[in-house]
Amino acid sequence: MEISYFVFDLDQHLSAIEATYVEEVLALPELILIPDAPLGIVGVLDLRGDVLPVLDLRQRTETLLSPYQLSDRIIVLNQDQLRIGIIVNTVQGLREIPSQDITSERVEHTDWLKPDARHLVSGMISGEEAIFTLSEPKGWFNVNEIQQFVSVTSFLVTEIQSKTQADDNLSGEQLPDNSSSTAKTPFCPTATPEEQLIFRQRAEQLRRSLDENQSEEETKTLVVIALDNHLFGIDSQVVREFITIRQATPIPCCPPYIIGNINLHGEILTIVDICQPLNLSSKSLTRNPKAVVFEFKETAVGVVVDGILDAMFSINPTEIQTIPAAMLAVKSDYIQGIASYNDQKLHILNLPTLLLGDELVVNANL
Repeated sequence: MEISYFVFDLDQHLSAIEATYVEEVLALPELILIPDAPLGIVGVLDLRGDVLPVLDLRQRTETLLSPYQLSDRIIVLNQDQLRIGIIVNTVQGLREIPSQDITSERVEHTDWLKPDARHLVSGMISGEEAIFTLSEPKGWFNVNEIQQFVSVTSFLVTEIQSKTQADDNLSGEQLPDNSSSTAKTPFCPTATPEEQLIFRQRAEQLRRSLDENQSEEETKTLVVIALDNHLFGIDSQVVREFITIRQATPIPCCPPYIIGNINLHGEILTIVDICQPLNLSSKSLTRNPKAVVFEFKETAVGVVVDGILDAMFSINPTEIQTIPAAMLAVKSDYIQGIASYNDQKLHILNLPTLLLGDELVVNANL
């Protein structure tokens, strides 16, 4: 039996939680900080009209204070009536973990977590990489306490937003001074003015309710990968999992972009390099390269990538622009359009069309 876990980094420590609790992943926005908040909460976020309590489980001291980064993420967890967010460094994505690899023994050496958060570690996932597992969210708090906190904080959020809007109207582009009693400590004071503006813009985008003509179902969720210094977004619905390739068995009489086969959970999976069909430079594989497993139309294949930047990047389809083929650095046959990701060009890749095309067909009779 295998269990789906959502894997992420917390201060260079791999951690995971059962994927069934993960609702969505957000780029870290500016938070409304709540000094001395109960239950280890650092602040709240107005997420499309709902107040979301946000936790930072990482140990921080006055002398070892790591500033928040634009690359940080918030994982939104939802179980029963409990909805909370946790700040993480990077998202690794989904992994199918055999149940026998998961231990629930007492875990030592968790001093990188806040003291009041160490009890949230429920065990370990064994393997070449040690992964700390977190317990189910409803065991972290008393649901009534969280609901009471959200109810009280809602008034503070409304007050702060009203003041911020008034300040913006008075000062134009000038940043608000956050003089409200709940926001005396600015969010990430070590960030540059440009970074603070990005954090704030993210918060504003999340604060807006969905347009009446734009339902949640119309929002696309993409997995963002890196290939040869280019970023590609792929529909998350065809993504099954993320893996590390330990060893691939070459397939005779196949073109060089067919790397070989691996045994994945008892299934023979073909690993391919899609750089050549995209007119990108193919590189020698690094040791233990990363790959994304895609599955569609009863076909499963692993694609080698340079990196996985985002496992759940939400985008409005109206933000995807069509660009003439002559302006693209990659082959346009499989590109559905261009969007922006962290101020970088993101190519929206139609992977099923590429993988089912003539360029990547393996002749089984050879």
